[in-house]
Amino acid sequence: MITFAQIAIVFIFAFLVALIFRILKQPLIISYIFTGLILSNLFLKLPETKNLISLFSELGVAFLLFVVGLELKLKTLREISTPAIIIGVLQEFLTILAGFFVAKLIGFATLPALYLGAALSFSSTIIMIKLITDKGDLEKLYGKLAIGFLIVQDLITILILFFLPILSQSNLFFDPLKIIFSIFLLFFIPLFSIKIFPKIENFLAKSEEFLFLFSIAFGLGIGSLFKYLGFGLEAGALIAGVSLSNLASSPEITSKLKPLRDFFLILFFVFIGSEIFISSFDEFLPQALILSLFVLIGNPLIMLLILGPLGFKSKTSFLLGLTSAQISEFSFILINLGIKLGHLDQEILSLTALIGLITIFISTYLFVYAEKIYSILKPALKIFERKKTIKEKEAEKFYEIILFGCDRIGSYFLEIFKNLAGQFLVIDYNFAKVKQLEKENYNVLYGDASEVEFLNELNFDKAKLIISTIPDYETNLLILKEYKTRNPLGIFVATAYKIEDALDLYNQDTDYIIMPHFLGGKYASEIVEDFVYDKARYLKLKDEHLKDLKEKINKGYKHPKAKT
Repeated sequence: MITFAQIAIVFIFAFLVALIFRILKQPLIISYIFTGLILSNLFLKLPETKNLISLFSELGVAFLLFVVGLELKLKTLREISTPAIIIGVLQEFLTILAGFFVAKLIGFATLPALYLGAALSFSSTIIMIKLITDKGDLEKLYGKLAIGFLIVQDLITILILFFLPILSQSNLFFDPLKIIFSIFLLFFIPLFSIKIFPKIENFLAKSEEFLFLFSIAFGLGIGSLFKYLGFGLEAGALIAGVSLSNLASSPEITSKLKPLRDFFLILFFVFIGSEIFISSFDEFLPQALILSLFVLIGNPLIMLLILGPLGFKSKTSFLLGLTSAQISEFSFILINLGIKLGHLDQEILSLTALIGLITIFISTYLFVYAEKIYSILKPALKIFERKKTIKEKEAEKFYEIILFGCDRIGSYFLEIFKNLAGQFLVIDYNFAKVKQLEKENYNVLYGDASEVEFLNELNFDKAKLIISTIPDYETNLLILKEYKTRNPLGIFVATAYKIEDALDLYNQDTDYIIMPHFLGGKYASEIVEDFVYDKARYLKLKDEHLKDLKEKINKGYKHPKAKT
């Protein structure tokens, strides 16, 4: 009989292994797999222990997809730029196809090869967002594109997980009524939730504990119903999350469920590790190495082949390619689902886990040292880059004022520049924003200011004023040096969040530094000093501020996400 002490040992051991991986600056996901691998040779072989951890791991998958559904709002789809959609769809299709043929070449049957092709195409959103955030690159072009294409990839992944149980021949042959009823529920549950739950939300949200209990009951209940009907627990949990995503309290539900999700997901990856058969390593190690090389080299290469014809610089393509050089937590979920459906043998999970350990471990270091690796490979990578794009030709025109970044701070400069006689150019790496400004007849250019090759093609010689609303220190320093080298008398205005960055940029001959937090505080203090106790003036200013904020929302301006 399983004891409390045995579960405690799992978590204590998981912490000790995670500590080692933390020191090595590795994602903790592979430490959990290692934990399962090691403990499987100790007490995880006990049937009751393994059965309980298997149950907990299933709950981890359910909570993961439930939380994904809660965060999956329709407006998210509208916020994804066109390039990200193109990249995501092409990357998935080409990688699944290439992975399928590689798996077939090394001896896998058609169905396992198809599963492996799909599993190798998934990139870990959790790991990559963490790595990009740690590098401070969320505001760079490749960072923006990575977030967009990873969201698209997750949507495709979810669709595969959703429809796979339906496409199982046994379900279609034996239970056609269940399939029809499930498809009815697929549309009915979200519509019912949208109509009914907002009306009772106040009652549910009066107690945080009651709201938490309701969300768990709803998520697991719908998940169990769909599992019984043949759709799979994953599909039901996702539908339950989407059904609650439009509630005003959905962020609160999400925040409360995430610790629960993480608890059970740890056990899911421990379970994956426990399923690795070390005795079979000799049999599938060569296959694991070949498929790992495909992920580490083939996936980034496919990304370069996609991004080159789209007109992106080789550096952007290379950095974005590295975000696909590891497999995802969804890869394990897909393979696990294939085993449950009887499509795959248990050994495939061991193979996938080994590929995960290799690719996640190596790709982390590849990403950390990406800049140095790019400088070495730069001459070879130029073959994937188009010589010139239409947008770059437009950059050769003469503009007196150049504005880098037109979101938030930049939007106010746009209003001022409308009244200036001299021509001005707006440069941004948000494709949707560029298209919007083009419709409004602005001179706008799609590009990444952190690319020295892109800056070289801009006509800085006659630009009298350059304003950068990009808060990244290295990007501003790059623009400054490029601009002052060609036009020493030009005026450069930059943006910084840190005092240290501002002081250094001033020492480097920047003419003025915008520091939003200090400027905002100074402006607010001057308002209070002027208004004091005059409530009528505060209310008047409030109305003006509300009007301005609503206009910003209508135009698609967003506040930057906090770094974690």
